[in-house]
Amino acid sequence: MTFGERFKKLRIEKGLKQQELADDFNKIYEHTFTKSSISQYENNKKTPEIKALKKFALYFDVSIDYLLGVSNCRYVNIGRLEFNWQREILYYTKCLLMNSTIDRSIKDNFFNEITKIYFDSLK
Repeated sequence: MTFGERFKKLRIEKGLKQQELADDFNKIYEHTFTKSSISQYENNKKTPEIKALKKFALYFDVSIDYLLGVSNCRYVNIGRLEFNWQREILYYTKCLLMNSTIDRSIKDNFFNEITKIYFDSLK
């Protein structure tokens, strides 16, 4: 799939029209995309700059490789990473949770999100 095809597919999966995507994305990431620019992306007439591409990957919750059509895996291919990813994840989780300057509600929200992801993965 091309970037444009993948981009359009992700927009449709979110149930958004082109203008709705532009409005929502612009509100979150403070950009000025228009319906026309979204259409140009979907028709492979234009490719977003790297900065916007990273934000589109975040917005759609996919890897940049997936968005560009390099990979069919929506998420970062952890197996390719050259560090012990489990140790890294545990380290940063501990840093977050043990940090006394971070509000309890943020920690609770993090825990709830991780728990949800875990149980969703078991379905």
